[in-house]
Amino acid sequence: MKESDKWILFAPELFRAPGGIARVSRHYLQALAESREGRALSVLVLNDDQIAEKDLAACHAADVQATGCNRSKLKCARTLLRETKGQSVHITCTHVRLAPLLRFVQMLRPEVTFDIVVHGIEVWGPLPRWQQSALREARLILSVSDYTRRELVTRYPELDVRTQVLPNALDPGFSPPDSQSADEHTVEGRILTVSRLAAHDWEKGIDHLIEAMVAVRAKLANAHLHVVGDGIDRNRLEGIARQSEAPEAITFLGRVDDDTLRRELESCQLFALPSRKEGFGLVYLEAMAAGKPCIVANAGGAPEVIDSNSGVVIPYGETNLLAQTLIEAMRNTWDTGKIKQRAQQFSFPAFVERWRGLSSLAE
Repeated sequence: MKESDKWILFAPELFRAPGGIARVSRHYLQALAESREGRALSVLVLNDDQIAEKDLAACHAADVQATGCNRSKLKCARTLLRETKGQSVHITCTHVRLAPLLRFVQMLRPEVTFDIVVHGIEVWGPLPRWQQSALREARLILSVSDYTRRELVTRYPELDVRTQVLPNALDPGFSPPDSQSADEHTVEGRILTVSRLAAHDWEKGIDHLIEAMVAVRAKLANAHLHVVGDGIDRNRLEGIARQSEAPEAITFLGRVDDDTLRRELESCQLFALPSRKEGFGLVYLEAMAAGKPCIVANAGGAPEVIDSNSGVVIPYGETNLLAQTLIEAMRNTWDTGKIKQRAQQFSFPAFVERWRGLSSLAE
């Protein structure tokens, strides 16, 4: 790791939001906190407001100074300038949309270095000029999947050398059910899907799952789909369910707490999220850690997460094939041990080791 006097984690959200970006940002915070070896470490978050010490402690960073900017980019810029004054500073930025602020600070503080994490769809198309500029000046661009890396460097070949793949990690605080408990509580025929149901997330494939349930129920009378998650798109999806020929086979549970999610993972026979916009898919790791096979679409980074022992990859949007795959997967005998072994390849300690190795190479 570069011998900087100070490290800064710069994130769009950390504890305020329930989504994947916040979770990945927490992983980077814990990796930094566990690896600083006496260096100063501070945290700057654009969208969070007050950041509780107990939340930082959960990331092994109880003594770290943390500033929430409550969506104020001006406060972020001022804080970055203050935190980088008169010191050798390295910044780990967990989203490319914050990159213009990094370039602004680096123009005034040329000695500042930074890495940028890229997740998926935000870099799969043309980027604004300021984001391009920041990526060209980054020490490292850390891509969560090879798919995202290819999309980025195909459009911007000059970023090839500095863009490295660092897959996301299974949350270090996630406690999957033990094998005996999972076997005892599994409900035959239950399919689980988990996703934010935001208006811009309509390509998650949940509508296809709902439509597939008619054909699935024709072969497996006890098949039932549980949908965990909430958002504006829930109304549209519930409408599709009501109008289907098997509305009784679909249950919307809304947003749930961690304990409820753990029970849902414990009780499902199969996890399915056939999305075409997953940069990675942390929820697949949680399902696999619980010993549950996953059905994913052949799009984005999802096919890099599972293997033939832990799930099935199918084309996005082919509802008839999806139904047949769900039927076959529930009739199949899966080796839960091999599924869990696959999940452990993405363990948090493995993530930290890979991150340290990439950082050392970039010095």
